[in-house]
Amino acid sequence: MNKLIPQEDRIARLIKFGAPKLFIENIGKIPELEFRIEDVEGAYYYLPTISNYEVLKGFNVIPIYDEGESFYVVIYNAKTTKIIHFELENDEIYHDYNQNWCLLLMDIMIQYYEDVIDDGIEVINFINVAKKIDFHKAEKLFNLLDIPIEEYNIKYNEKEKWRVEIAKELEIL
Repeated sequence: MNKLIPQEDRIARLIKFGAPKLFIENIGKIPELEFRIEDVEGAYYYLPTISNYEVLKGFNVIPIYDEGESFYVVIYNAKTTKIIHFELENDEIYHDYNQNWCLLLMDIMIQYYEDVIDDGIEVINFINVAKKIDFHKAEKLFNLLDIPIEEYNIKYNEKEKWRVEIAKELEIL
């Protein structure tokens, strides 16, 4: 890792790289996403200890948010800028969003749906959570996810393929 951007510069830098301001300002403040979208204090504690990770080598790093021991960060250098997700104990990228903030927000909303599916959720509640992260395609996403359980389970077996189909349907990819 070349440089970890200081916490006091984090919001301005993320916005400069295209992050929705409302999303960035609400990180750690959305009760419905309490354990999914956590403040970045953990990142600022742990990232210096893993600065030798290959996924960070040669990049400046701006933490976006923590999800337990997973981190979502913007990494950049003179040639490349991208949003990535990786875990503290694994030096590998789990998700590479390139510079697609909408794709990241879509994934957050899919995770939220999966978290609450057993309790049931109304589309209006789903939309209200999406507004807090500035995701504008919530109603259409909800309709793509709110399918009969048998169909959902079949699609879930090939989750990554289904995720790409959803992103294309939402015109995010």
